[in-house]
Amino acid sequence: MIYKTFLLLALSAFSLFGAEFESFVKYKVGYGIFTLGEAEASLTINDNGSYKTEVSAKAKGGLVSALSRHRVETYVSEGVVVDNMLIPYRFVKSSSYGNKKRHIEFSWDYDNMNILMESENCKDGDCKYSSEILSGDKYAKDDILTLYHNIMFDFNKTGAKEINASAIGSKKPVVIMLPEGKRLKTAKKTFDDKEGTYIIAILNQEIFTSDKGELYVNVDSDNTASKAVLKKTMLFGDVWGEQIEKRITGKRAAQQNGTNEGENLTKF
Repeated sequence: MIYKTFLLLALSAFSLFGAEFESFVKYKVGYGIFTLGEAEASLTINDNGSYKTEVSAKAKGGLVSALSRHRVETYVSEGVVVDNMLIPYRFVKSSSYGNKKRHIEFSWDYDNMNILMESENCKDGDCKYSSEILSGDKYAKDDILTLYHNIMFDFNKTGAKEINASAIGSKKPVVIMLPEGKRLKTAKKTFDDKEGTYIIAILNQEIFTSDKGELYVNVDSDNTASKAVLKKTMLFGDVWGEQIEKRITGKRAAQQNGTNEGENLTKF
């Protein structure tokens, strides 16, 4: 479960949009005073309107890596940008650890409003394949990567403070909110009153000792997540992810930051 937590802490990394740019953010992830691993998130938008976004996580450190059997998990989403929204055509979840590998691919059929899910599970080189058509209640317009990008436009469009959403890659619907009242006070305390936008995602799944999985996110002025905290997950501390590297290049970066077109911007 800790590896899924790494991924969740990086999912909200991007709400950037515009013509032809690349973004990359890297996080260190841990709980309490311990650092357990790293998560990376990237988003590329091309001049032809296509996009690719990827999130990966891995344990870091000899003992932690060995105990996890050198587990690596990766999510990839590809599609097109329409009115600043990411429209997925293909979403892939893959993981490997020890002698096991798993690969699940989802392909959208917008004409028929369904999704083809193809799975491959391998152990010691012996692989089993399966497929299923997802429709009706199993269908969703977003994958778990595009959801966290597109939801910000839904907030701006509707003026809502709380949105329930489903996404391919998430077992249950999530609730995403712009906190008010007590939740806003908790968010400010969590991030030491750091400037930026606060977002809370209720993941509706048990994660360690947290019965719902409350993910608090602090978003910078450039719309990348500077820090995320998964509350009430451990007896001795929250699970956290903190930005340690960021690169934004291309036309949109130049427009946002007043630099020459294509200049590479790096922050630590």
